[in-house]
Amino acid sequence: MTGKILTPRVAYRPDEEISGTVSWTAEKSPKTAELRLFWHTVGKGDRDNGIAENLIFEMPQPTDARPFSFRAPTFPPSFSGNLISLIWGLELILDPGGAEALELVIGPDAQEVTLDHPDWLIVPETPKRKWPWSR
Repeated sequence: MTGKILTPRVAYRPDEEISGTVSWTAEKSPKTAELRLFWHTVGKGDRDNGIAENLIFEMPQPTDARPFSFRAPTFPPSFSGNLISLIWGLELILDPGGAEALELVIGPDAQEVTLDHPDWLIVPETPKRKWPWSR
């Protein structure tokens, strides 16, 4: 099986449309053809993964091309740190036939959040309250 996932770009903001075309060539018609918008973690510790959306292509042919469209999730964003990273992607799965994947970035300003300098974790200091009975 040879498969392709074509998109106009690979970086998206939350709630943007992710669209494109998938195509494949196989010796015979696959029993199933599915495209998944998924995430997975890499790094130290346990690996996690999840599927945000999937699209089942009806009556797949041995040589085929299909359009697709997903909405970029609002959470979690793509992020990268010293211990763990979260990566989004599209995966075309043909049974029988195999799989083809394309890595994506989904985050604020269509960029990966870096955990090396997590400004978003810093809590601003709250001003000290002066109570009416204190002098």
